[in-house]
Amino acid sequence: MNEFQQLGAGWTTGGAVALLTFQFLGPLFWWWQNRKPGRVGGPISLVKAQWFVFAVSLWVLAPLLASGHTEARMICLILAVSMSLRGVVELYLCLVTRGWKVRYGLFHDSLQLGLALAGLGWLALRGEPLWALFLLSLTISTLITEIIFVRWFKHSTAGPEEAVYFVSGSPKHRDVNRRTAWLFLPQFSLFLVSLLSVFLDRGVVVS
Repeated sequence: MNEFQQLGAGWTTGGAVALLTFQFLGPLFWWWQNRKPGRVGGPISLVKAQWFVFAVSLWVLAPLLASGHTEARMICLILAVSMSLRGVVELYLCLVTRGWKVRYGLFHDSLQLGLALAGLGWLALRGEPLWALFLLSLTISTLITEIIFVRWFKHSTAGPEEAVYFVSGSPKHRDVNRRTAWLFLPQFSLFLVSLLSVFLDRGVVVS
């Protein structure tokens, strides 16, 4: 198995299919969020909708679907549970109390980043498989990207105080969405490549 094939060696074929299929929710979420005026969160651009689905895939689903080395799966589980708990709290504050604050997200992103960095260092010292190091490296990269996105969001929208949780696709947000695409698409492409490598003969983990 070469290094390229090892990128996807942490998922079964079924897991890879599930993660790839999940990506189609990006356009669906974009359509659903924008089809009715006044929906909580406000309108969202297509690139932001796809980023959201990608982030959920990478931070929650991919770690939960990982298989193989026990230590690597343990780190993955810690990160997935942490982000899942954040998701539950964030949904409650956004949809029920309308009390979500930008600083809450930045705090948890920083906490998650620390956990991922610690996990990457620990697994690297133990010589864990390439797929786990790749997954954690991409997680770290996307968390840093998310922190950048949150700061752009804070300075370009009315924010959570007005029940706005997304950047829209309106002309006034064209620059933000363009910069989002430049940061998002290379990372998304790497994720897709790692999943597609599962389907190479020696990159498949038999479930």
